[in-house]
Amino acid sequence: MKNRLLPVIFLLALFFPLSTASAATSPGVRSFGAQTSVSGGRALGAQTSVSGSRRSFGIQTSVLGVPWTGRYKIVKGDTLWDISKVRLSDPFAWPRIWKKNQFIHNPNLIYPGQVIKLPQGVSIAPRVKVVKKEEVPAPPVEERETGPFVSKGTTLMTRPHVTEGKIITIPPPQTKQPVANEETVLEAGFVDEGGIRTRTIEGSPVPQSLYGLFDELYVKTDGVKAGDRFIIGRYAGEVKDPGTGDTIGKMVKVLGVLKIEGQKDGFMLGSITKAFTDIKISDRLFPYREPVIVYEPVPANPKAYGVSGYIVALRDNMKDVSQADIVFIDRGAKDGVRPGDTFLVERPGGYANKELPIERPVPLPDVKTGLIQVVSVSAHTAAAKVVSSDGPLKTGYGIYYSRPK
Repeated sequence: MKNRLLPVIFLLALFFPLSTASAATSPGVRSFGAQTSVSGGRALGAQTSVSGSRRSFGIQTSVLGVPWTGRYKIVKGDTLWDISKVRLSDPFAWPRIWKKNQFIHNPNLIYPGQVIKLPQGVSIAPRVKVVKKEEVPAPPVEERETGPFVSKGTTLMTRPHVTEGKIITIPPPQTKQPVANEETVLEAGFVDEGGIRTRTIEGSPVPQSLYGLFDELYVKTDGVKAGDRFIIGRYAGEVKDPGTGDTIGKMVKVLGVLKIEGQKDGFMLGSITKAFTDIKISDRLFPYREPVIVYEPVPANPKAYGVSGYIVALRDNMKDVSQADIVFIDRGAKDGVRPGDTFLVERPGGYANKELPIERPVPLPDVKTGLIQVVSVSAHTAAAKVVSSDGPLKTGYGIYYSRPK
């Protein structure tokens, strides 16, 4: 009888091993309660799973992008902008985090150790693609190819593909860099040169002092339909010609974008799809201006040859600006200017020493001091970003078109 049971015992031992405790610490196994799972890392939080080099943060984690609701503990150097960029994959969604955490009175003042709630329906877990060892591509090699699409003697850095023992080469993809992305173009603002019909914000289903991303606002129904978009903005002072003093228009500071979703309670209801700063009920709605995105290298613009003018305003009414800031010039589409055009900036040279015994002051030549590139245009004005400068740029500085090299 004993000899007959030996094969049975052997089979049971083969299919049902006795090491049951290892499941709690095996790679990729998610633990619950007070347990943690560690493989190649350290245990984090009260309910975490760490496998390989992938770290999961917070009280509750998710795998491969599954929506979740979690928390995050602020560390030194954090900002809501950075947290939103990493956790929500969109830096401009930081108002969602601020709104979720009412104890944060000033979004610019957050402190290490604070635990904040993250909006529901987002995931911070990275998406992991398993690549088999034999599928890992070989490092780039240098090949010299000739043919209808390759100049003779041109050196290509390529990724080899093996087909029936032969190596064929594929040129690396060429990525174009935009002069400015959509958010930069919109946030730059513009000059209302007159004749723009604006609308008022009538209220919100949830009354509050400030509004941000995904908040809802009411708009009057006249001429508005679902799908329409509006720029949310506010006037920020008059823009005057530095030479004559004549009014060119009014500066518009762009705060965000509102998209109409449908009708509700006798109004059209819209959702804030972009928010660059706080929005108030007193702000106004401007017709949507579709951003024109151009890519480097920008070709020469013959229509702009010989175009010159002045810097007439600085964004946010600043006294002076430098690299990456926004300026406004008194030349626009009517003058042949288009997005991507570059202009040299000159500061006035002043006059020769007035203490010299001369009857009339002698003007000194203007000094080249910077380069700006247009990001958006109106009829007679344009917004441009400062590409480079040798010093602060101010209103009244001259500009003239510069052909790209």
